[in-house]
Amino acid sequence: MTNIALDVMGGDNCPDINIDGAYDALNMLKDIHIKLVGPEERIEKAIASWDKSLKDRVTIVDANEVISTEESPVKALRAKPDSSIVRGLKLVKEGEADAFISAGSTGAILAGGQLIVGRLKGVLRTPLATMIPTRKGFTLFLDCGANVDAKPEWLQQFAVMGSIYMDKVQDKPGAVIKLVNLGTEEEKGNALTKAANQLLNDTEGINYQGFIESRDVVTGAADIVVADAFTGNAIIKTYEGTADMLFSLIKEVLKSGPATKIAALLIMKPLKEKLKEFDVAKCGGAILLGLKGVVVKCHGNAKRGEIAMAIEKAAKYVSEDVNGIIEKAM
Repeated sequence: MTNIALDVMGGDNCPDINIDGAYDALNMLKDIHIKLVGPEERIEKAIASWDKSLKDRVTIVDANEVISTEESPVKALRAKPDSSIVRGLKLVKEGEADAFISAGSTGAILAGGQLIVGRLKGVLRTPLATMIPTRKGFTLFLDCGANVDAKPEWLQQFAVMGSIYMDKVQDKPGAVIKLVNLGTEEEKGNALTKAANQLLNDTEGINYQGFIESRDVVTGAADIVVADAFTGNAIIKTYEGTADMLFSLIKEVLKSGPATKIAALLIMKPLKEKLKEFDVAKCGGAILLGLKGVVVKCHGNAKRGEIAMAIEKAAKYVSEDVNGIIEKAM
């Protein structure tokens, strides 16, 4: 039985959406036990109508503090030991949970993963890895937020860990790996990318195929894209902002007059069906690779589907012993 700790109080839609996601996951997966971390009385009321068979696979872990996104992550971790994030991470550290999932403060989760859960032996730094939509499906992008300043050997390890994750969790062995650079020629780039490129070319057991420019990430030219967190986060935020702008412009055009409104009625259904292919909720959040336990960060505005999928992906990560494989590889 895989034990999953879920932060009930994390995210914009807590606690109801998180609890609904747990309900869906319990119905999908028969070999998991979920520890709901948050105010006990509130959780008990929320699950009062659940079938006994589901309640038997749930434990409530009382936590009455919440770390907000405005707080200093490290200070908040120390000042709020009874927060849902700290309690959940400690469950993983103490072996009472195999994984922790939260849609709460990214900073607190990243800092807590390092300070409370700790890194696997041999892992130099833990990257935040997320699946992003591309023209060909989804690509694993790392690091997108954990290590702003990086070293070549860190990027090398990110690539190895990403390759293992894609093989065992996303069922994609031999995934094509590329390193973000300002050009694809080997003589281009700064000292970091040039040194990392050399290390990756010499790394056995991975399918590294050189540099990728940021504009080509969206085409799906690589299954795994590696970057330092400063570069990675900038690409991800630009990616999200551009998508929002384009959708806004499309809506403005479709609502601009009688003819375009008729056109909107004709294309809305196939457009929605196409956009479902790019729904990041089915990827199950971003994972902090290389920790002694599994820590997953969902979007702050996550819906029940993303929470349920995060639980499913975390359970698979545990069952495939991804951490054991990573530790051996390191």
